[in-house]
Amino acid sequence: MMPRWAGLTAPFRWLIDAVDVGRHQPAVILSAILFTAAVGFLPSLPPQLMAMAGSPPGMAAQFLFQAIGLVVAMAISPVLVAGIYRLLDGAEQGRPVTTAQIADGFRDGSWGAIVGVTVLGYVLMFALLALMMITMAAIAGVEALQALQQWMEQVMALQAKAQESGAPLQPDALPNPPDGLGGVILVVLAFLPLWSLVALGLGWALVSVALRGTPPVAAILGGLRAATMNALPLFLFAAVLLLPGLLAALLFGLVMMAVVALASLLGPLVGGVIAMAMVLALTVVFSAISYGFTLNGWRAACDDGAGPAAPGDRPEMAGFEA
Repeated sequence: MMPRWAGLTAPFRWLIDAVDVGRHQPAVILSAILFTAAVGFLPSLPPQLMAMAGSPPGMAAQFLFQAIGLVVAMAISPVLVAGIYRLLDGAEQGRPVTTAQIADGFRDGSWGAIVGVTVLGYVLMFALLALMMITMAAIAGVEALQALQQWMEQVMALQAKAQESGAPLQPDALPNPPDGLGGVILVVLAFLPLWSLVALGLGWALVSVALRGTPPVAAILGGLRAATMNALPLFLFAAVLLLPGLLAALLFGLVMMAVVALASLLGPLVGGVIAMAMVLALTVVFSAISYGFTLNGWRAACDDGAGPAAPGDRPEMAGFEA
């Protein structure tokens, strides 16, 4: 990896090209992304269906599904995501690709490195979370964190009760927030840019492992260094798109609420299935753009051109043909 400055407006170019991520063999690319998203949804699907059917799973079943979800997130989904990056790169070079190639990581010996960089990424995120919690305790106090935890448990219990009854949760039914909540929110907002940089750096590390065979530790160090070097353009990009992104999320939320409310007239189960289908569709669209953005950013800020996917073999990324 060769971490470098990509330019002040580089993230905007990455996004423009990412919106057209499926212009090369779009059926294969979108099918692969849909399959990967569905695999990620599978561990949470049974408990949701059981809850909508009126028989929520017990603690043992919930623990089992959570354990399955953790295994999928650490040992299966990263290999599929690495396969998507390979599909994108191969399609842009004009090579024929198939959806089944997203599972090549299970067969070509790269599974260990992909899982290794994923596990190291989880460890790094957990360390960052611990640092944030220590900062919260130092600013708001341990008592405030304990009170906040109790408040969140009460809110979650009320939400679960409202879901079981089918009636919406009324704002006046919520307990009063504890003291110190403002300090906790400020700490979260202060750590948010750091979380974003680390997440992008880990994404670039996965691309390096998938496309260049970079060792996990070197890939993470290079990805984090590249993200740090491009922090200014990334923060500018986030600041410009913050308000449009919030408005788009709000619009989708309103549309989803309206559609689910109409579907719920046919029964709660129908409304729940429609809601999950809409969330899955949004996940596929967002994931496609996110993968394209990450891949374009890696090429501009990290790629050293070594390996089978040399930059000279790639066509220029421009235009909207999908």
